[in-house]
Amino acid sequence: MRDKLKQVVFFLLASTFFVIALSVLEQPIEEAVLAQKSAVFIPKVSYINALASTQQNEVSAFGELKPKWDVMIKAQVNGPITFIDSIFESGSLVTAQSILMRMDDTAYKSEKSTAEVALAEAKLQRLQAQNKTQLAKQDWKRLGIKSAPSDLTLFKPQLKIAEKALVSARQRLSVATQNLSYTQVRVPFEGIIIERMVGLGQHVTEGEPLLRLIDHQNLLLSVSFSETQWENISDNWLNSQAKLYSSTGDAIGTATIVRGGHHLNSETRQYPLFMEVNSANNNLLVSGQFVQAKVAGKNLTHYLRLPESTLTREGIIWLIDQQDILRAYHPKDIHYQNKQVLVPAPNLFEDSVRSSWRIATTPLASFISGKHVQPIEYTGEK
Repeated sequence: MRDKLKQVVFFLLASTFFVIALSVLEQPIEEAVLAQKSAVFIPKVSYINALASTQQNEVSAFGELKPKWDVMIKAQVNGPITFIDSIFESGSLVTAQSILMRMDDTAYKSEKSTAEVALAEAKLQRLQAQNKTQLAKQDWKRLGIKSAPSDLTLFKPQLKIAEKALVSARQRLSVATQNLSYTQVRVPFEGIIIERMVGLGQHVTEGEPLLRLIDHQNLLLSVSFSETQWENISDNWLNSQAKLYSSTGDAIGTATIVRGGHHLNSETRQYPLFMEVNSANNNLLVSGQFVQAKVAGKNLTHYLRLPESTLTREGIIWLIDQQDILRAYHPKDIHYQNKQVLVPAPNLFEDSVRSSWRIATTPLASFISGKHVQPIEYTGEK
């Protein structure tokens, strides 16, 4: 009985010593594991090096392209329409001087013929008057009269009347010829027919609208800038080039600033600028297109040019200082340009004397100012 009791006591004591030894051995192991876990949880943050320099700012605004010429072509003569070209339809692109329609020209041909006869008669009358004046001079000289002959003696008043009649006859022929040409409706400039208002066989009268035509090659653009934007535009904006972009952000041409900017619009309280689209670069531009115009702004001294992704929705840029600590930077002046942002170089902490900064490329919501991170330079390669 005593031997069994001794065995039980020995077993209990041995178990107690084993548990104590095991707990003593596990303590350094747990501390090592915790230390390893804490080292793993130092976050890695990719960054880019940004240099402070003088940046060229751009100021943008949106506007609609409009044709330089938008005209309503009207009938210059009266008569029925006898011919309409198949291209004379809304939306057609027509070339300059092409004939769109013809009107009955019988009466106008008759007027021209009458004017030609009248001109021939006027030429004959002037010739006869000139002949009379010449004969009168010869007769006066033959008679040997020393005094000068009067104008009536030399038929000079008749000659002046004949000369004026000739001028009038030429003008009447010019008008008749012009009226005859108006029976053929020609395109004054290359453009696009917006609306056709007459049809074949229709009798039109002078002044009646025939079609609306807009310019195809020469476009105008009007944009407006707020007072804050106007202060950022370059002082040498007149005759400078503005870059044009489509609604999807693609570069589609340039325009020349020709006037504006000297007053505020009374309704919008904005500064208007008027531009002419360069004809050599308008192949991607059409009338009615909504475009973005970017005008050269003033130079920004000691600014950073950064990808737009480095700026959070709250307007924060995250810096990594020399001790690999995250620092929140709230730039007061932000300019957006081609999916990039221009911000003044930071002037905080020890970075205030530097010209280069490490900027976190992809800020996260978990970023906390003062947090230690493991910086990794971003090279653009995956």
